[in-house]
Amino acid sequence: MSIHWWLSLLLLTIHVALVVSIDETKKQIKVLREFETISNSNANVRQCLWYAMREYNEESKDDSIFLVSKILHAHLQITDRMEYLIDVEIGRSSCRKPLSNDEDCIIHEDPDLKKAERCSFLISALPWNGEFTVLKKQCKNA
Repeated sequence: MSIHWWLSLLLLTIHVALVVSIDETKKQIKVLREFETISNSNANVRQCLWYAMREYNEESKDDSIFLVSKILHAHLQITDRMEYLIDVEIGRSSCRKPLSNDEDCIIHEDPDLKKAERCSFLISALPWNGEFTVLKKQCKNA
């Protein structure tokens, strides 16, 4: 019972801290913690990447699905939400749009089909609510 109480208290504290972080005089969001490097294997990094890649593939004019081949860097900043800056290498896969759940996708190695990009995604998230927004996306050929 006490663990539930502590978890509730922690979530309430986080919520209050985030709500108070808005500077009403300037109508700007205060940065509570500047960008810091975090682990590439962080669960929230994985969730943000899944969301960013889903959006990337929906917007892409390519007939194939792109997959993350490597996470280069992940950074976290705390404002009124969690902001993740994630740099990745992505590649064109063997799967075509629309993606079905029973497909095993691999990144093309054939020089005629291969296409790789380096992308930087800035994702705003409230992961505990399932809220994700890609604030900025920048990709260039690798």
